[in-house]
Amino acid sequence: MPVTLQSVQPDHAAALRALTLPAAQADFTTHPAELLDSVPGDPQRQLITVLRGGAVAGAFVLAVGAYRDRYLTAPDPDAVALSSLSVDAAQQGRGVGTAAMRALPGLVRALYPLARRVILVVNQRNPGARRVYEKAGFQVTATREGRIGPQWVMTLPLD
Repeated sequence: MPVTLQSVQPDHAAALRALTLPAAQADFTTHPAELLDSVPGDPQRQLITVLRGGAVAGAFVLAVGAYRDRYLTAPDPDAVALSSLSVDAAQQGRGVGTAAMRALPGLVRALYPLARRVILVVNQRNPGARRVYEKAGFQVTATREGRIGPQWVMTLPLD
């Protein structure tokens, strides 16, 4: 089934709130229910829904400004930050996350036409997430200390 990305819509809310995550992932992401309560209406962040065959399969946040710059040693107005990628437990292992990240450049170009790269951080205790991002073309460009340990900073050029 095709995986597509779309800015969150009101009819996605119930499915995003019902999304389940494996307990082992709780330290590494923010549940979409929390994002629904904090992101809509924020001019620096956009909540994106991951759809598989038209059904809600996950979500993530795209950010600019201060939300983007907290991942960097200096502000980068040419970057967009991705955070809080979550894929429903029932959809994991089916390539949904990888397909979503492969579709990401087109969405970012549409929403942020001046962006030159997407950045994100991955906790080093979460190598599975790193593999998903690498399959989509992200590369480790730095390391940093996060609130729960060392993280890889990953970058995807949008050339």
